[in-house]
Amino acid sequence: MKSVYFLIIIGAFSTILGCNYIKSDHPQADLNDSNATNLTAKSIVKYSDSIDKNLSQFSKSTSLVYMLGDLSFYVEKYSQNNQAVLLVEHSYNGATSNSLKKYYFKNDSLILEKDKNELANEDGTVFKDTRTYLRSNTVFKIENKTASTEAALNSLPFIDLPLSKNNKPDQSYLENVNSLNNVVNGRDKFDVVFESITTYPDSRYIILRSKIQNSYSASILVKDRDALIDSLLNDPINFKDQKLNFKWVVKDKEAIYVPVASNTSTKGLNK
Repeated sequence: MKSVYFLIIIGAFSTILGCNYIKSDHPQADLNDSNATNLTAKSIVKYSDSIDKNLSQFSKSTSLVYMLGDLSFYVEKYSQNNQAVLLVEHSYNGATSNSLKKYYFKNDSLILEKDKNELANEDGTVFKDTRTYLRSNTVFKIENKTASTEAALNSLPFIDLPLSKNNKPDQSYLENVNSLNNVVNGRDKFDVVFESITTYPDSRYIILRSKIQNSYSASILVKDRDALIDSLLNDPINFKDQKLNFKWVVKDKEAIYVPVASNTSTKGLNK
């Protein structure tokens, strides 16, 4: 949970696939009538695999790429009928660590957290995968594996970790999910306003900053100009501390501005 802790310390869906495109032989077919409170670890993994295979069936929202010091991160949200099925958190802490966390939901309840970490140190790079299973916000199983290469990691089985004897509902998972939703929706400390627009010869960026002092910022690469970009360039003071309304896509860990007149597909765009 290292990447979400970054969000907390430094400041890292749905009627699930139960619609008419699912047939009885679909990997989820045996889960459609199951409650989030009686799923087993095996059925949860099967369920998460089916979510991963059907991502194109869901609505997708992507946050801006937020930064604070060496930390940068963004969140993707997959949903159906306005309910989340999956939250994906991408975090990068300079050259020190990369983290990919996936949060799977069934009937609006978090049932699985997958955490894939790549940590560099003086002895080399360590790869670690962790899976945490939940029922009613209570962890009932944790397993992980660690290796020095990604190939070696993929060949290893997961090993169960001991749980606390006084295992009770853990509100920190709900807090983490709430924080990630704030990232996607640009709320709270992720509510950013216009700071400036750079005019470097070889690149141009919109710079946004949080309304909360000494908090997160975001930059958006501008490849093509439109009326808004022209206005920002001609009169940036007029937009200072204002909320901007625009679309973007995230590619190669970077948010890219989508001009109003662009022919770029709107699938997965944000505003």
